[in-house]
Amino acid sequence: MNLSSMDSGEQQPTLAQLDTWCEQALSSPVPEQREEAERRLRYYFPTFSETPAEISGVHGFGSGQEQVMAVFPAIKGPADAASWMTMFLRQSSRVFSLSYIVRRLRVLVLNHLAVMSNDQKTDLRNALVGTIQEKFLELPAFLVDDTARALALVMMFTWFDLPESAEVVDKVLDMAKVSDKHQILALQMLRAFVEEFNKELPHRYISRQRRVVVMFRDKQLKNIFEHSLEAMRRAISKLSDADRGRDQAMILSQSLLLQKDCLSFDFIGLAPDESSDDAVAIQIPSTWKDIIQTDDFLDPYFDGYKHCSPPVSSQFIEVLVMLASIRRSFYMESVRIVFVKRMCSGIVEILTNGIGLEDVENYHHMHRLLARFRCIHTLIEIEDMPVYRELLASVATFSLTGLTLYEWSPNSIAPLLTFWSKVASTHDLRDNSNAEIAGDLIASTLPQIIREYLRAMILATMRVITGETLADNPLENVDALLDSMSLVANIARSSYESCAPVILEIFREMAGKYQALLNSGQAGEEAVVVIEGQLAWPVYAVAQCISSRQPYKSLPEDDRMDAEMFATGLELDRLVQQRIQSSISAPPPEALELAFLQMYQGFRASYIGEQNYKTTAVYAKLSSFVGLKDSASVLELVLQKVLFNFRTWPSQSQVIQRSLQLFHDMSIGYVSVRQVAKLDTVKLLLANHSSDQFQFLRSIDEYKQRSQYYAGLARILFTGDTSVVQFSEFMQPWTQTVDRLMSLSDAQLTQDSVRAELIRIMRDLRGFLSAVSSKTNYILFFDWISAGRMGLVHRCLQIDADPKVQVAALKFLAEFVYNRTQRLNFDVTSANGILIFREASAAIWEYGNFILKSTQPVRDVYKDRYKGVAVCFNVLMRLITGKYVAIGVMPLYGDTALERAYGIVLELLKKLPVPDVIAYPKLGKATMSMLEALLAKNNVDLLGMDEMAYEQIMRLCVEAFDHAETTVSSHACSVIDSVLTSAIEGTDSGKHANLVRLVRDRPDIVKYLLRTTLNIVLFEDRPNDWSFSRPLFCLIVLDGDFALQHTSQIVQYQPDERREELIKALKDLFSAADFVLTTSNRDSFTQALTHYRREVTSKNLILMVPTNQTLGAAVDIMAHQENKGLEAEGSGSGNVKDSEEGAMAD
Repeated sequence: MNLSSMDSGEQQPTLAQLDTWCEQALSSPVPEQREEAERRLRYYFPTFSETPAEISGVHGFGSGQEQVMAVFPAIKGPADAASWMTMFLRQSSRVFSLSYIVRRLRVLVLNHLAVMSNDQKTDLRNALVGTIQEKFLELPAFLVDDTARALALVMMFTWFDLPESAEVVDKVLDMAKVSDKHQILALQMLRAFVEEFNKELPHRYISRQRRVVVMFRDKQLKNIFEHSLEAMRRAISKLSDADRGRDQAMILSQSLLLQKDCLSFDFIGLAPDESSDDAVAIQIPSTWKDIIQTDDFLDPYFDGYKHCSPPVSSQFIEVLVMLASIRRSFYMESVRIVFVKRMCSGIVEILTNGIGLEDVENYHHMHRLLARFRCIHTLIEIEDMPVYRELLASVATFSLTGLTLYEWSPNSIAPLLTFWSKVASTHDLRDNSNAEIAGDLIASTLPQIIREYLRAMILATMRVITGETLADNPLENVDALLDSMSLVANIARSSYESCAPVILEIFREMAGKYQALLNSGQAGEEAVVVIEGQLAWPVYAVAQCISSRQPYKSLPEDDRMDAEMFATGLELDRLVQQRIQSSISAPPPEALELAFLQMYQGFRASYIGEQNYKTTAVYAKLSSFVGLKDSASVLELVLQKVLFNFRTWPSQSQVIQRSLQLFHDMSIGYVSVRQVAKLDTVKLLLANHSSDQFQFLRSIDEYKQRSQYYAGLARILFTGDTSVVQFSEFMQPWTQTVDRLMSLSDAQLTQDSVRAELIRIMRDLRGFLSAVSSKTNYILFFDWISAGRMGLVHRCLQIDADPKVQVAALKFLAEFVYNRTQRLNFDVTSANGILIFREASAAIWEYGNFILKSTQPVRDVYKDRYKGVAVCFNVLMRLITGKYVAIGVMPLYGDTALERAYGIVLELLKKLPVPDVIAYPKLGKATMSMLEALLAKNNVDLLGMDEMAYEQIMRLCVEAFDHAETTVSSHACSVIDSVLTSAIEGTDSGKHANLVRLVRDRPDIVKYLLRTTLNIVLFEDRPNDWSFSRPLFCLIVLDGDFALQHTSQIVQYQPDERREELIKALKDLFSAADFVLTTSNRDSFTQALTHYRREVTSKNLILMVPTNQTLGAAVDIMAHQENKGLEAEGSGSGNVKDSEEGAMAD
């Protein structure tokens, strides 16, 4: 490879070597080989976009030198790197090489194009254009696309600097005239341009990108769309040419894809995902009216669809879908009528003649076209025209046939139902007999749609269960099923008088067959299961119809119909419950039980909700059918159904989860929980809540189920004023269990059956306590467990053979000490807070000692060690932040609880491997939350921290800077800020002597923290810059000279083009406040940092990572600053130095 323009003493790699490394980096199955190839390629093709942490890793506190990245000697900056990459791009012909280089070039352009001169930018743009033009015949399509996208980025970032960049689109349009091959290439490039300009870039580029995108939209997008239309029309006219048919088909395909991209463009803001959503109208600018608002605009699409075969024909319909989605206000009324009529006539022709509908893609997109067209256009403009009736008639025929083809195209059902749901929503029952506006056709079609849909689903379910087809069971995707059923319910509710009887007819027909099968005495298990699966559909239909009731719209006749359908569902449910208890061993399908639960939930929400609707009509009818006279009797029935499911279904079943959710919903809400609390079944349940008949209570693996169950019981129990007697009666089963376990020996507690019982009781108590929200109710529980039962928690922690028991006990303890809704705010004369702290402290000390001294083999370090440690940290954090005990007075009266808890936690922290803070996110989150509370300003003196603990805590905080959750890095910043603030204040006041000594004796830690924090602030764009500004201010106060030195070193490595503006921005940052520890100075510095971030973002001042080839002349950021900042007498670094000297003297 010849780089004649670059001088380098190092031997240049050959083209073959670079090609080999590129192939290895992208395709080698050997990880070591890939990493080595990647390392070599980074050396020769740097992007200068890495952060200091990425090139240097984690270094010791004593490492004061800035780490630099090694690059090829000939490359002095981004411009050289771009030239080197484009030269390789022009010379190499290997796909792997070109793909790799284009990606690297894209990163370089995104971050450092701004530092290049206009001539260098022009050369880069021309090189990309030349590469595409020279090699497009031999390049695969994806590589043309990648290269064009890189070119689009260059155009975007040079749009205002280089007028020629805006003309690239015009040159591509001219290139399309050369030949059919060039037309295909031009369409591919234009697609890449449109998609790239419509793509949301990282946050720092948004403001600049938005301006360019608006210019591109206003000046170029319309021309591109017009070109795609013209290319499509010419290609359609040439399709009959056998010699050119293949190229014309490709042109057609590319032009249609380009039209899709143009219509999907984000015309109103930077949110491309929203403008492509099926539910949102396309906001085309009014300036496009001259293109679209022509009488024959839609003709080429319908003609092309009729004359092309898939997949091109499918693309025609996809574009029609988007054209049908253009906002209604885009058209004047007269033009809109023409557009709607032409769209209707084209659809009618396709549906009537079945043109192309034998292809599944065409078939599916036709459904989408119908749904989108009807969602955007109400068709009121043409409802009195013949074409409207023709459209509805053809769609009705198409729909009734299509509903029977579920297995062929299952995803087409939802848009079909959407079409009819929209038709039904604007249909007035008074127009049922009005043939002029197709009212009679709509009225007769809606019930047929519901009938055919339910019958199709019933048939498909039977075929899946019996194994006649390999299609997915439509009952398995509950979310999609409920969405479809909601559409069915909307259709039914629009004409309830005619549609509800159809659902009821199918329901009763299926239920009759089911009952006859059971009564025959010869029912096979498979036949029973099949029909039960089929019955889920009418039950779901009933459930959604009842759920869709709108009180202000519902008529008494509609409520009576709901009552009749609900009563039919109840009768079927009773029949299924009897069948479960019969000799048939196979359980009914979960889908049927889920449908029943949906029905109960829907009826409860519609007729027993918090609003207390007047629903006398429904209960009068229910009373005549099944004897349910009021809401209380219905709630009693619902609760009995829930308990029946608890007894009969295994814990892993979705039925248990949905039953628990229904039980949870019944226990929340001011009105609902009071209604439930009065039920006889609930009173019996409260007295027998730990029944062994409930299968999910036998399992120890489903904590969330147990928690949800007992939380619901707690809410019901504490409805109103709960007496001590009522509480004691409820707790009696647990009292017996805990007392019995306490009487067992240590050896007996380690038995498998006993350990399972320990886990269950701890999880049950935790779930129950999680719903206790008032101090009065909490004291009832506190008094109960304080009566000698807290010892069970400590004994659980001493069972070293099972971490599950220990973690269960610790999690209960974490809930026990949690001041949720201020429930632990005891009276000032109460000792309860101190007692709770002592118990928790003892538990933390016991578990911490076990972890430190344990010799048990560790199979899973998180489950066996870190999970319990994280819970311990949470317990201590909640003890401190709960503020229900004055922990500061404990040392004064010789209480060792605080000292023991803090001591064991510090020992655990010392043993904690620093990288595991990131490797185990929950551990990192718990650690930082605990440290933030532990080292808060009011508590820092209570912690006897030695040098090893101080160093370890700072290491953990730095590691947490890169945690996946932003809040964790903010906690880490808060910890450092609190420690350093206390140390600085202690220097002046004489307080915090131990902390002052630790910070003073370890200046290497301060330098390490300062360097790391500065690098994050300067090189990275974090969403929590405010959090980093707080410790950074303290660090500069402590060592302002090093802060300036380090920042100046970074500036030295930046390109000359970027230095002046960067120095000005940094100068403003460092001179914005006096670096003396006051609140006003802190706030001024934080505001200055925000201003700095805004400045570097608007000017695209992305810092380059230091390299061995980019060191420039030394700089002094504050050289011209007078009487302010770090060099001003009486403030800044002078004050820092004086403070340090004062601290050392102390």
